[in-house]
Amino acid sequence: MPVPRSAPVTDQAVQTIQAWLKQGRYPVGSPLPSQRDLSEQLNISRASLREALSRLEALGQLSIQPGKGVFITALESRAGSAWAFAGQASLKDIYQLRYVLESFAAALAAQCIQPQDLQWLQQNIARMQDCLASQQYEQAAQLDFEFHQYIMRLAGNAAILDILKNNAAMLQQSQLLPFYQPHLASRTIAEHNSIYLALQQANSAAAEQAMQQHIVYAAQRAGVYFSTVKTGV
Repeated sequence: MPVPRSAPVTDQAVQTIQAWLKQGRYPVGSPLPSQRDLSEQLNISRASLREALSRLEALGQLSIQPGKGVFITALESRAGSAWAFAGQASLKDIYQLRYVLESFAAALAAQCIQPQDLQWLQQNIARMQDCLASQQYEQAAQLDFEFHQYIMRLAGNAAILDILKNNAAMLQQSQLLPFYQPHLASRTIAEHNSIYLALQQANSAAAEQAMQQHIVYAAQRAGVYFSTVKTGV
């Protein structure tokens, strides 16, 4: 499934290579083509290709061996294989659910947010930044989960809160998986800041959009890609 058009070429390259692996084009233990051939096949620069390969290595799918090549180590990302709820819903299902519910919740929250709420969110972001700086990724993921829960509770929609309660474990793990790529984890801070600024301005449309973008990018950091549909509503 194609990534959003706004996604960088690196994300598109990651998705294409992951699709090749799922299709069995390159079995575990086999090498990928040379970087020169890969960059031509993917129609991207060598720099973008190296970033894509590094990301796939962080997900546990590739092993980059200087002077030897790039070898396949797993057909599925470490994040995907770590998903403990496959019998209930796929990881993509959960991110799509979050995309819908949390963006709507952010829009509602912007209409009723109070100064004390903004202070709590700001402190949460600062604490997460400290955790990432000290490489405390599990603690950062917990703060991430609390940030999202706070906004969903703030929205005050009983149906959303019920879904949150009944799916808390799945939602929480979905927020841990993006931190499997530590070198990308800091992007969560920038995305949370965008959500915070929209809420601070009481701008429902901006809060909804900022949350949508955050969920899409967080999913990509977990190795999940999905198309989004604009309803025009």
